[in-house]
Amino acid sequence: MIDLYRALGLGAPALMDVALLVARIVVGGMFFLSGFYKLFAPSQAEKMQQTMVEAGVVAPRQTARFVSVCEFVFGGLLILGLFTSLSALVLIVICMVALATVAAKSVEGASLGYRLSSYFDLPETLLMVILFGLIAGGPGRWSLDVVLFLPRP
Repeated sequence: MIDLYRALGLGAPALMDVALLVARIVVGGMFFLSGFYKLFAPSQAEKMQQTMVEAGVVAPRQTARFVSVCEFVFGGLLILGLFTSLSALVLIVICMVALATVAAKSVEGASLGYRLSSYFDLPETLLMVILFGLIAGGPGRWSLDVVLFLPRP
């Protein structure tokens, strides 16, 4: 019973590499596919450009293309576990800008607590937390970062 409590209360370090792999695949896959469709599906590219126009971004067409390329490239690198910290950092910046420009419009409420709760409910916030966890925890054993850059004994 004590071992069960320790596993539940103190975590399961043996699962850390699996958790990091799943986080990289899910979050990286989300950005990779999002960028892919914004780059190669004209309707999605137009939607992204329109979002940039509504957000008041300078050079909306070029900015939309740049962000889409970043989502596609860095999402793919995150899946592979290659340049994981750099990829996560770039994707955090994208989330922060999206949060400040587009997502902030959906935040409602008069009190600070209610507004803060609304920010916590946004997917960009959750993505930033997971990406920060990948920066802090590293890419995990099953990544190209470990294969290519970790010295072998």
